[in-house]
Amino acid sequence: GGSYSHSPLAQYDVASIVSSTGLSASNVRQLHQRYCQLCLRTCDGRPSAAAPPADAPKLLSRRQLLSDPELSSNPLAERIVAAMFPGSADTLTFPEFCSAVAVFRPATDSDSRLAKVQFVYRMLAIEGNEFLTAFELCSLLQMLVGNRLPLEQVQSIACRALSEVDKDKHNRITNKEFLEAMEGLDVEQKMSVPFNQCVL
Repeated sequence: GGSYSHSPLAQYDVASIVSSTGLSASNVRQLHQRYCQLCLRTCDGRPSAAAPPADAPKLLSRRQLLSDPELSSNPLAERIVAAMFPGSADTLTFPEFCSAVAVFRPATDSDSRLAKVQFVYRMLAIEGNEFLTAFELCSLLQMLVGNRLPLEQVQSIACRALSEVDKDKHNRITNKEFLEAMEGLDVEQKMSVPFNQCVL
């Protein structure tokens, strides 16, 4: 039984998801409904006319996630989605989706704060290296400011930010340097979204 959009949550180990993500069982149920809705989306953002059989594997693709109107209106949508998918994966299972979304819950300990900072780092490191370059910082700034600042000014801001954080003066920011630079910033509040307002 059951339609694809209301596939049974029983096939997943909810207790394990709760334990590994810090989400409540209620959050997991909400996310499962949202996950199933997203899995039904076509790449143009509309719900699919034909639902797959209830026993079909439930995998969420990058394109389905990016087709969500609420998320796609965010100028950082592609970066957020890229950071949610592990490595070069093109799909997420439901437990992986929960782990990715859990980054946005209010931080309760140093581990959840670190997860938020690492997520920001993955959003920035589009080249997939172990460090951030001036190009990556510049491209992020351009996304945020659009045409409001001339390119030369954006490049200057990126270079200045890089030089302030780049302790070893290799013209790049390592993960360690990034973590140290983020220490004084309030990522707990900036990256926390109440689940009833979750953009995903």
